[in-house]
Amino acid sequence: MQDVAVVIGASVESIFAIKVAQNRGLKVAAFDGDSKAAGLKIADFGFVCDIKDPQNIIEILNQNRLKPLFVLPVPIGRFLITTGTINEHFKIKNTDDFNTLNLCTDKLAFHNALNGGGCEAFLGTK
Repeated sequence: MQDVAVVIGASVESIFAIKVAQNRGLKVAAFDGDSKAAGLKIADFGFVCDIKDPQNIIEILNQNRLKPLFVLPVPIGRFLITTGTINEHFKIKNTDDFNTLNLCTDKLAFHNALNGGGCEAFLGTK
């Protein structure tokens, strides 16, 4: 298995994170739905796929014998939930699990969580 840093959403905004990881000696596996995404061209491993489908990313990583050490933070908006799924599946130590990220990226769910139990319940301090 090859240890890698993973990028989900390899737009031009991912280039800085990819280069920092590579400069620190890490191999980078990048995923994006656009075959022309800038980050796919500079990553060590570039895969074109639907980043809304975390199971597909997991399968690609496993098929290519790539073991993610962590997911590099890049701006991907609502598809941040894919990061949570990858973290959970590969047991990457992180607070960004699927449920937390889904709540933080879904405005209605976030609103309902805050109004249903108040901020203290949402933050776990109640």
